Amino acid sequence: MNDWRKVLRTLHRELGFFAVGLILIYAISGVAGNHKHHWDPSFFEGREELSIQPPGTGPTAEVRPVVIQRLRITDPIKNTWRAGKEEFQVFTETDQFDVNLATGAVVRSGQQKRPVLFELNFMHRNGGHGVWTVIGDAFAVMLAFLALSGIFLVKGSKGLVGRGGVLLALGILLPLIYTFFPRG
Repeated sequence: MNDWRKVLRTLHRELGFFAVGLILIYAISGVAGNHKHHWDPSFFEGREELSIQPPGTGPTAEVRPVVIQRLRITDPIKNTWRAGKEEFQVFTETDQFDVNLATGAVVRSGQQKRPVLFELNFMHRNGGHGVWTVIGDAFAVMLAFLALSGIFLVKGSKGLVGRGGVLLALGILLPLIYTFFPRG
């Protein structure tokens, strides 16, 4: 009887240590993602003032390529707009550039990736698919094993037949109550 418990304890310990990095990824990004109504966990709104050599206020067809070249935009351009004689706007997937054609003053506004959190959220949402799907599936199986093996590691009044069993029942009951409790 103790042999299988010893094997379980060893596997539980080793897989537990191995899972720490992935657990932290999902925990941090999970908490961040739960508060999307307060903030965007992947991006923040950035505003930056830049300057380019003034392209002049000539015809839009002449000004457009000069502005784009001087801004050195690497992202694909979605659209441009001549907002006025001296106002020209360039739009990319994440940014807007407001250019004063006479002075060369530029205001760049838009979304910028949050350091670290963007990548954590990308992994949590399986944004890359491919190999991360395999990692995520293996991690899910590992968590199931850790949950189930942990039930049998402690004996006696603190284990499954005592306090551990009560906590296990409460842990199962909580999501069941939430599932069937009317939500508005």
